[in-house]
Amino acid sequence: MKRILIIAISILFLSFQYGYTQAPPEGAMMIDENTIIKDESGNRVEMSKLMELMNSGEWMMEPVNDSEGKMLYLQLRKATEEEKKRISEMPVPGGGADLIGNQTPAFNMTDINGNVISSENTKGKILVLNFWFTSCKPCISEIPELNEVYEQYKDNGDVVFASVTFNESDEVSSFLKKYPFKYPVVADAKEICDLFNISGYPTNIVIDRNGNYFYNITGGFPKIGHQITKSIQKALDDKKP
Repeated sequence: MKRILIIAISILFLSFQYGYTQAPPEGAMMIDENTIIKDESGNRVEMSKLMELMNSGEWMMEPVNDSEGKMLYLQLRKATEEEKKRISEMPVPGGGADLIGNQTPAFNMTDINGNVISSENTKGKILVLNFWFTSCKPCISEIPELNEVYEQYKDNGDVVFASVTFNESDEVSSFLKKYPFKYPVVADAKEICDLFNISGYPTNIVIDRNGNYFYNITGGFPKIGHQITKSIQKALDDKKP
């Protein structure tokens, strides 16, 4: 029976430094920007387009090997109805669904401008966290969308933002000159990443007014800004504690 590969989008980004990576789901395949993926017409598919196609749940990929069994490329094809059902039932890798509704750990951190963000001073508010690092391509790709989310809620006193990285302040300052990030930035914060058990990047978390996980997802996904906005709005609509 031919082996079928369901490729999880978040595992595209497992080759980053320091071992801060998300473990791939069993049976999944790790690919990178050098992997050749072809569509049904034999044309090469760019990584950005691949993410969009795979996120739809409508497509599958199978390896095409040479005579020695070495993979030449991955072939895209339309998923069968049975496969679509299996895809829809799969948990989102890094989705953190098991944490939703659980209390977040107590924390205290200071952004690069000296502002304290803690579990104490954010009580009764919605806290939006983004975990990233400077050489993480999908982290960089989602910054424009995150900036749009920030602009939408920056004047709302019930919503607090923080972007957290283990990179040191000097490195972060240089990064921000090239990639302006409007979230308040917390640098040199490996202990905060560890506290939240971050195992893959980027990770986006929304914490509700009661300090519980409301939304938690790891990996670079299309329209992540829309998903975060929906979660913020739902959390705001919930009754205050």
